[in-house]
Amino acid sequence: MAEAPPPTRVFVYGTLKRGFPNHPLLAACGSPFVGAASTASPASLVIGPYSVPFLLPTPPSSPSAGRVVSGEIYAPSPAALAELDGTHIGVYERRPITVVADGSGELVEAEAYFAHPSYAEALWRRCGGEAAEIEVYTADHAARYVPIGERASGAAGLIDAIHMFLATAPDK
Repeated sequence: MAEAPPPTRVFVYGTLKRGFPNHPLLAACGSPFVGAASTASPASLVIGPYSVPFLLPTPPSSPSAGRVVSGEIYAPSPAALAELDGTHIGVYERRPITVVADGSGELVEAEAYFAHPSYAEALWRRCGGEAAEIEVYTADHAARYVPIGERASGAAGLIDAIHMFLATAPDK
């Protein structure tokens, strides 16, 4: 009899964390909290339109080495993963990531929702590049987060808002 594969672990770094605006989505699908963690390798975490956080691999054109990003690990069911995967299709891409569990220092193989590669590097540049990278999405960031139901109707979805954001010049 074949052994069941280990459950998928998901590393969340922004609005899905406990106490943050979209955590109820994770909680509603019965995704148990495993523990706090940080990325084992540096990555780029930037804040995009609507104060939505985006995790990116450090862009190849970047002189930045990235930052160690803090977050949380969850163990979602396959149904919960399918639900999360269906949120903002084309905006995020679930990819493998190694994280370090806080306290134990154990390396955990997980997956995280990264900004889609079709716009990730342009988003990093438009947000301000290395100067805009953060290590943790905080309550201050979340206070500026705009929930889906409160977003401007001019953008049919988050991907449209990203494209509009990328098409505008940054404030001087």
